[in-house]
Amino acid sequence: MKSWKKLFVTCLAAIQLITMVPVMAAAEGDGSTAGGTEAAVETQQQGDITSEEPDGDGSADNPDTADPDIAEPDTVTPDPTAGTAGKDELILMANSNVMYHNGVKYTSPQPITVKKGVSYIALRSLVDRFGLQTRFDNKTKETIITNGDKELRYKAGSDQYRVNGSPTKMSGESYIVKNTFMVPVTSAMQAFGYPYTWDSENKRIVIQLNTQPIAKFSINEEEIFATQTRVTVKNESTSPTGLKIVDEQWEGLQEYYDAPGVYTITLRVVDERGNISEPYSVNITVQPAKEPPKANFQTPKTNYKMGEYIRYEDLSTDKEDSITERVWTNNEPAFFQPGPQTITLKVTNKFGLTDEYSQTIMISDEILYSFDEFNLLYTGYGEVFPLGARSVLDMKLLQPEVKEENRTLYRTNSPETVLEEGIVYKDRVAGGARIFLHHKNGTDKKMQLYVLAKNVSDDPATVYVEHYGHAGPNPYPQQTGKLASVRYMESFEQGGEINELVLQPNETRVLIPELNERAMRPDDIYTMYADFFGDNTLEYSVVALDASKDIMTELKKLKELKPDGKHIRGTFNKADRVLTIGERLGEVASRLVFADKTNDTYIEGSDMMTYENQVNAGNYGVLYRVKLENVAPRTLIAFNSRGGSYSGGLFVNGQTVTTPNNGRLSSTGEASVVYRTGAYEETVEILFTPAAGSNMPVNLLFIPLPKEKPAE
Repeated sequence: MKSWKKLFVTCLAAIQLITMVPVMAAAEGDGSTAGGTEAAVETQQQGDITSEEPDGDGSADNPDTADPDIAEPDTVTPDPTAGTAGKDELILMANSNVMYHNGVKYTSPQPITVKKGVSYIALRSLVDRFGLQTRFDNKTKETIITNGDKELRYKAGSDQYRVNGSPTKMSGESYIVKNTFMVPVTSAMQAFGYPYTWDSENKRIVIQLNTQPIAKFSINEEEIFATQTRVTVKNESTSPTGLKIVDEQWEGLQEYYDAPGVYTITLRVVDERGNISEPYSVNITVQPAKEPPKANFQTPKTNYKMGEYIRYEDLSTDKEDSITERVWTNNEPAFFQPGPQTITLKVTNKFGLTDEYSQTIMISDEILYSFDEFNLLYTGYGEVFPLGARSVLDMKLLQPEVKEENRTLYRTNSPETVLEEGIVYKDRVAGGARIFLHHKNGTDKKMQLYVLAKNVSDDPATVYVEHYGHAGPNPYPQQTGKLASVRYMESFEQGGEINELVLQPNETRVLIPELNERAMRPDDIYTMYADFFGDNTLEYSVVALDASKDIMTELKKLKELKPDGKHIRGTFNKADRVLTIGERLGEVASRLVFADKTNDTYIEGSDMMTYENQVNAGNYGVLYRVKLENVAPRTLIAFNSRGGSYSGGLFVNGQTVTTPNNGRLSSTGEASVVYRTGAYEETVEILFTPAAGSNMPVNLLFIPLPKEKPAE
């Protein structure tokens, strides 16, 4: 007996570092121990199948086909060797198949057995006492035990088990002896997460089943201010045995703290078996309350006429200069009804503190400007105003002098929805070229659009990127069309070439690499306007390719895509139009129309991949340079959509103006402000190209401004 005890204690000490996970399985065939053929133990059984103790050489008799349950309790009378009163304990008697669960005696089909210096126990005996669920995986030959959120897998003949898929090495191989699945004692205890001790006096292992849950939490707020900060917590409590946490017991936790100071917050948690954790505490520092901002504003005076412009000066302050939001109410630039008007400003700082200030002004029954006159005078650049009773079609139609300049346009808009990889469009040109592309990814994978240039001459060629703007990828065509046209106009502010590349004969390079910084997801759209100049003959190509592939490797394999029959692609010459108006503008209301097919005709060209004639309906990709040689003083220039909704940009006397700033023009009865002349006549130059995703035709309007009137 002494030698057995010595060996048992030695085995326990040797396997203290083994980590979590149990398992079950069964053997078939000759019923040999670990390393032999496996046979599944039926998962429906209620206890271990009884067997004989293994022989001295570790072999075992063939497994019986019977499947008896573990013995029922012999008695309900507590055994004299029972554990500590009030605790949930399982006691395993050394060199015996007897165990006591809270004083009730049970028998196991196998005693604790020493095999090759490792102590083994019948796994199913523990599983039944722990009240866990098991099943057998016939495919992997693994016994699966569920313990809370842990899935434990054992396999006969293996010195490893897995916890939620992660392997852990044991101190010895599991084995089957007469259909009883044996595992190393210490590994099993650590896998289930139950602490145990060796009672040398009574020669037994005492396992504590009521393992406490572990309370833990963190405070979500980095700074807490008295009366102002709502305190929230993140509960990070766990159960080492995977049991559910069913109750939280907080002390010192308040939603808001009334006064500054240091506060202690304590948490205890209770698991589904009623085990209570030790307390876990966190100290927080509550700072003095922050002062709210101070809202304030003023107007130059407190009495105004109807239609008189009102200027609001924001005078709000905050001690930490942290105002993050200003919300005005009723701060109209002018009022057109007599009587008192109350204006309110609400400000909010970064701490969520707010303040409001209101001021009332008086509007007299005198009229300075009518509603329509005021809009012409004071609507901001890019902002929209209603035209009122004014009819655009009744305005004088201007007939500009038209000059077409050499610029080759590549319009690549068909197939608009790209359904496969391929060459969307290609052609050759020497000199100036403009590529206008607008495509949607109609595949179910990420795609890239590439713009390529190949030197097809016998000498080196230089290609210059002169102007460029692109937008996307996103699924909103009018948004990509607007942003691309605006960015294209902004590139003119740089006043020169953006980039240049030197291509050797037969060399192909990617132009505009920024286009490939983000792949197109399914249904995404890219829009681009770009001007190039080549000093030799170049072949320009637009290619759609799976984003996971290399363009240079795949280029020669790609086929040419067919047009979709609805949209337009092709090569169009003379794609720059200069419209010059020499007559004086602004003395009467007048308009200049773009791309209406009658007054401003569409350019014609060919699809050079199918050799079919094409008409560029809407003149998308055409660059208009409008020269207004004599615009009268006090003239409003506005942008009006005639074909439907419109959203894009213009370049006006060196500045980019959006049409409109927000949203889109959606009615023929409204316009956005482009420019106003001052007290003297001016020369005005405007660049314009139709925005993809918007409708043509459009008008530029020239409207005389009302005469200035004194407010006093």
